[in-house]
Amino acid sequence: MVDEGVPARHGVDMDVATELLKEWGYSFLSGSWVPLAGDGSDRRFFRFFDEDRSYVVLVSPRKKEPVDENDAVWHIGRHLDRVGVPVPTVLHGDPRRGVFVFRDLGSVHLYDLARNRASGTDLLALYRQAVSLLAQCHRKAREGFLSQWCHDGSRYDSGFVYERELLYFQRAFLQGFLGLEHIPKDVDGDFRRLAEKAGEDRGALVFHRDFQSRNLMVCGGSLWIIDFQGMRFGPPEYDLAALLLDPYVMLPVAVRDDLLRFYRHQTEHFLGHGEQPFVTRFGAVALCRCFQCLAAFAFLGGVKGKPGFLEHIAGGWIRLQELLNGPAGSDFPHLRRYVNRLAADTKTTARIRDAHRAGFPPG
Repeated sequence: MVDEGVPARHGVDMDVATELLKEWGYSFLSGSWVPLAGDGSDRRFFRFFDEDRSYVVLVSPRKKEPVDENDAVWHIGRHLDRVGVPVPTVLHGDPRRGVFVFRDLGSVHLYDLARNRASGTDLLALYRQAVSLLAQCHRKAREGFLSQWCHDGSRYDSGFVYERELLYFQRAFLQGFLGLEHIPKDVDGDFRRLAEKAGEDRGALVFHRDFQSRNLMVCGGSLWIIDFQGMRFGPPEYDLAALLLDPYVMLPVAVRDDLLRFYRHQTEHFLGHGEQPFVTRFGAVALCRCFQCLAAFAFLGGVKGKPGFLEHIAGGWIRLQELLNGPAGSDFPHLRRYVNRLAADTKTTARIRDAHRAGFPPG
């Protein structure tokens, strides 16, 4: 998922990619390149066939200095592989020219399996694997992780939370999608308090920031993490919230509760959190994650012309109301009342109900 403030890349040069792959020793046959569906960004992915083997090629022209997203892909990807976090191995890469070759993990995501599972037991077992992987990532990734690898800020602090998640929600969802003109001052006050609570300094802990079902691949009976270039220092509970509250899957409450307990058991020995601090931190970052998701769905679907994201707004809206009307929303009464008023408004309901259409419903 992307943020509104990240500019699009332009001028994908396939000649550069072809030249580099030849330099790295790959051969070319007819039909070697097969475009793959991308994520919410403007990067381009291909499956590349070299004789009897296949690879995934990322083409991502550099867009800024001194540290670009390509640098994060290169350094963080190799770091995670080195410390034993399962990610697709970067076989070759040129961050300056924006071409990378990865091990091919196939085309099955956790999302695909979760959406096709009828058995609640199977779903729980599948997601327990994902939570175990998340705990492994949080334990190992911090070992030697360097701030200079991060291309978009190295810390999830209050300023980042307010600007890149809460103001993003206001601009992209409340104003852009729902057509609201302004946000009441008392609601903005709650947003600022939420930013302070969610963005507390967590020291050397790191997190993925988009750990959800479409960013987990299934290959060889195991789960693998992709889209790790947004990793930074910050709250590991955010990743758990992203997985459990994922609007793409909408896990049942009983499954979510079991997985939350399972994560706490898996991480107690190195995170050292008591129950109440964990619950408080989880609630704050879970709210922020919901705001960020709704903003991204609205922006990608309505502004970037990717209507497939619009259908998930309804799920994200449900998750946000659940959180605000539970313990997590108790410290933000103005925000809770504001969202509840919007939820009761027929215009809001109609827009969200029709969000699966290509583009926004008529105003």
